[in-house]
Amino acid sequence: WGDARDYVKFQWLMLQQETPKDYVIATGEQKSVRDFVNLVAKNLDMPITWKGHGLSEVGLNSEGREIVKIDKSYFRPTEVDSLLGDASKARDELGWKPSITFDQMVKDMVAADLSAAKKELLISQQHP
Repeated sequence: WGDARDYVKFQWLMLQQETPKDYVIATGEQKSVRDFVNLVAKNLDMPITWKGHGLSEVGLNSEGREIVKIDKSYFRPTEVDSLLGDASKARDELGWKPSITFDQMVKDMVAADLSAAKKELLISQQHP
């Protein structure tokens, strides 16, 4: 998980080099989809309780309604158990490091989605 704003800065730094090189763009932090969902829920003040195990695990809201479940159609064709990039070459050679934390990225995403949802609601109310 990383923020596009950090990655664009990284790409700009790469383009400033006289000789092209390969770099890994990564935060060096490992977060799961569950971590992401929990943080989104926290930002929405919407507690989630997890029930079940493995592929049958679901997330329930405070009323016990299922709001999150695993959909295997979104799995990669060759799913891996762990993804963790090492951007130490970029840090050493370009001085790049991510400046936007996972928590801030999620907070910004939630705020942007809420803003868009409010606009859609206003439009739908004005043009039923």
